[in-house]
Amino acid sequence: MGLWRRGGQRTKGEHDEVVILGREVIACAYPSELVVFDDVACELRRGRVPSARRTRPPAEPDAPADSISPALIGVLQALAAAVGAGSSGASGPAGSLAEPGRRRIATLLNRHPGAGALDPSEEASVHETLVEAAMTRHALDRDNAEQLGTAVIGALRLRADGRL
Repeated sequence: MGLWRRGGQRTKGEHDEVVILGREVIACAYPSELVVFDDVACELRRGRVPSARRTRPPAEPDAPADSISPALIGVLQALAAAVGAGSSGASGPAGSLAEPGRRRIATLLNRHPGAGALDPSEEASVHETLVEAAMTRHALDRDNAEQLGTAVIGALRLRADGRL
């Protein structure tokens, strides 16, 4: 994708995998926000905290005034950090996951082959982690937070099946 290229060469930044998964979620579940998501991802890449406001006006008249993109980026960063912290033995939001589940999530986040799908209890734990992070860190209401969590789980399923 163009926004992650510098001088025609692919660059590897610390947020690349989170942004790539986030863009997949947006493309599948919130397609009217693709332009807004790219703006938020550029802010993140420049080292800025993604703002909760839109950087461009909505493309469609029915598009919500507030963007889900900053919350999505933040929630995915929290999940990636929790999985990383869990693998180093620290407790955190992913603390309820068994080690094989943490490894599968890390493998899915980094798009390595052979990740395997999460089992239903692992999906439920990840979903709850995502919902809680969206509600507490990004002040989303429960319905929007659950939709966001479901969209991320859907993208992880597609990755596990090799479709993303």
